[in-house]
Amino acid sequence: MQIRKHDWKPDIVYLYQFPRAESLPNLSPYCLKVETFLKANKIPYEVCSLLLGRSAYGLLPFIELNGEHIADSQIILHRLKIHFKVKPLPSPKDEAIARTIERTTENHTAMVIFKFKIVESIGNDYVNATRMLPSLGVPHALAPIFAPFVSYMMKSKISKRVATSLGKFSDEDFKQLLRKDLDTYRDLLAGNKFFFGDEISSADCTLFSQLATTIYIPVDSYAKNVIQDEYPELVTFCDNVRDKVFGKEFAPE
Repeated sequence: MQIRKHDWKPDIVYLYQFPRAESLPNLSPYCLKVETFLKANKIPYEVCSLLLGRSAYGLLPFIELNGEHIADSQIILHRLKIHFKVKPLPSPKDEAIARTIERTTENHTAMVIFKFKIVESIGNDYVNATRMLPSLGVPHALAPIFAPFVSYMMKSKISKRVATSLGKFSDEDFKQLLRKDLDTYRDLLAGNKFFFGDEISSADCTLFSQLATTIYIPVDSYAKNVIQDEYPELVTFCDNVRDKVFGKEFAPE
């Protein structure tokens, strides 16, 4: 995979991701995860917005670091930890717990949230309310024309992904799966600001990115309502990460 940034500077991370959204830095939880991790660890980086380009795996985000292309968000975080000597968690057990949180969040919770947030969204609500198309460069006048097609393609693709990853369950079963996961994260936080105390870990970045791209967007969904109404601890957790890492940059007025 050829690099895009040929005049790169040493130890500057070039983060290639979707253009920022209006209500938060990125609608993609995976892009938001990487940027949150970079900011939380004060790693110097530059955002390079992409419309059509993708990684060697056909996805976003990816980074370029010292002339090397690195793709997939979990691989990116792993490489960043090594290269920038990010302080490890206090014990191997904590590292194992963090790894479990990260993989559960992305391999299970994310799929359940996607079902409620996107697949079950009414009509073109998700695409229209998030102003996704204008943020991707589509002229405002043309957005209503493209919205039905984009909504259909997104829902179809994600529906298949959810079915392949988790299975085909009833809505009630999916609701129970979501609650069980949210119960787990609430209990693991146990009243703490973040999972492992006062410092933000990759596990915090991972969960934050999935929840933030659900509760901070102007789209109603079962997942958003449950988190806001029944899990105030998780809303506070998201607010804590948002405010500590991004401050007013998260959603400029």
